[in-house]
Amino acid sequence: MAASTSIAQEFYKVRNEWAKADKIHSWKLAIWLAEFSDVDIMDKFMETERLPIGIFDDIFFRFDTEYKGDKPAFEQALWEEYKEWFIKPADERYDMYQALKNDGVLLRDYTPDTTLTPTFQNLMKELVRFRSCLDGMDKNTHFCLYFPPGRPDTAALSGWFTQVLKQGVPNEIRLATIDFAQKRKVVITSSEVLPLVMMLNPVLDMPAAIDNEMSKGGGSYDTVSIDAQYRNQIRVVMNATLKKEEALLNKEVDRLLTLSRQMKTSSTATATLLVAAQAYFTIGSNALCNMYAEDAIKQSAVLMEQGDVSGYPTWKACMMLKGALLMGKRNRKASLEIYEELALVATGQGDAFFIMEGYRLCGHLWYEMRMYQKSFEVLLLSITAGSYLELEVRRQSTFLQAAYLALFVGKKIKTEQELQPVKEQLESWLGEDWAKLLQQEGVVKAKTKPKRKLFA
Repeated sequence: MAASTSIAQEFYKVRNEWAKADKIHSWKLAIWLAEFSDVDIMDKFMETERLPIGIFDDIFFRFDTEYKGDKPAFEQALWEEYKEWFIKPADERYDMYQALKNDGVLLRDYTPDTTLTPTFQNLMKELVRFRSCLDGMDKNTHFCLYFPPGRPDTAALSGWFTQVLKQGVPNEIRLATIDFAQKRKVVITSSEVLPLVMMLNPVLDMPAAIDNEMSKGGGSYDTVSIDAQYRNQIRVVMNATLKKEEALLNKEVDRLLTLSRQMKTSSTATATLLVAAQAYFTIGSNALCNMYAEDAIKQSAVLMEQGDVSGYPTWKACMMLKGALLMGKRNRKASLEIYEELALVATGQGDAFFIMEGYRLCGHLWYEMRMYQKSFEVLLLSITAGSYLELEVRRQSTFLQAAYLALFVGKKIKTEQELQPVKEQLESWLGEDWAKLLQQEGVVKAKTKPKRKLFA
C-alpha cells in the first residue's frame, strides 16, 4: 500500500485525466474504465462538474434512467426525465428555470417540444435548442450528458451507444459514462465510430487511499476489539456506497453508529456522523447527508468550545459538505453564510488554507450574483490568506483559481493601473512565472464565466 496515497490525490488524478481529454475536440463518447473501487471517485468527479465549483467549461447533465435492454423504451424514459427538468416545482427555491431567468442567463423562453418523436436524436436536438437560449455559450462549451454506470448486472449499453454514434452526435453535445473493468458493459468495436470514443483509464489506488485516511494516527489493532470492528465497519460503509442502495447503506451506517457509541468517546461519535454524511452524499441521498452533517456540525462545535482539538477538523469538513449541498440547490445566500462562517472560524484557528477556501468560495458566489465589487474584495482576502501557505502549496492549489478569478473580476471594475499592485503582489507570492501559472490547464476554466448547476 502506498503510504502517501490520499483520496484528494486520487481525485486530482481523475480530474487530470479528464483535462487531457477535454483538450481534444474530436471525441463524442468518453468512457471511464473503472475498477469497482474506483467507480465512486469517478462519479464524484462528474458530480462535482455539475456544481458551480466545477472547473471545466462544459455544462454537465446527468441522466439516471436505467437501461433495461429495450432501446425505444429507454429513449422514451430519457425524454420523460428531460421534461421533468422543466416542471415547475412546488417550492420555488428549486425552480431552476425561473432561476435562469432571474439571473439573466436565459436569453429567451424555452419549452421542450413534446410533439417530437421521443428518440435520443430528437432529445439531443432539443438540448442544442435549449443551449441556444442560454447566454455565454461558445464553441468550446459543450453540453456533456453523463450516464452513470448503475449496477454491474444491468443490461449492456454497447449497442445503444454504437447506434447513437452512428446516427450522429451534434457538435454541441458530448456523452460520458463509466464502465466496469471487470464486467464491461460499454465496449465499442465498430471501426466506423471508434475514432469518436475516448477511453479514460487513470491509474488509481482507492483502497490504499481509503486505508490511509482511516489509519491516520497510526497504531496497530486486532480484529476483535471494538476499535478494530469500528475501523472495519468504516470500510464496509464505504464499500456499500458503491452499490448506491440506500437501504443497504442505512443498515451499515446504523451498525457503524452502534459501534461508535460503544467506544464511548465524543470525538469518535462526532467523526462517525461525518462518515455517515459523506457516505449519503456519495449515493445522492442529500436529505440524510444534510441531517448527519448538521448533527456533526453541532456536536463538533461543542467539542471546539470545550477545547477538544478533534472538533475543528470534523466541523470544517461538514461545513464544506453542507456548503456543497446548498450550492447544489442554488441557495446562494445560505451557501455564503456557511463559507463566511468557515473563513471566520478558520481565522480563529490559524488555518490559512481554509480561510483561503472559505473566502474563495464566497468570492465565486458573489461573482455568480454579479456583485463584482464584493466578489473582488473577498477574493483579495482569499489570496491574502493563501499567501501564508508554503510556496509549493500556493503554486499547486486552489490559490491559483482564487488569484485568476480576482484578476478576472477586477478587470470588470478596475483599471489596469489599479490592478497593477495586485499583479505585483502575485509575482511576489508565486514567482516570476505567475502569469503563466494562472493560464495553466484548468485554471483559466476555473470560472471565466458563471457556471451554474442548471438542473438537479
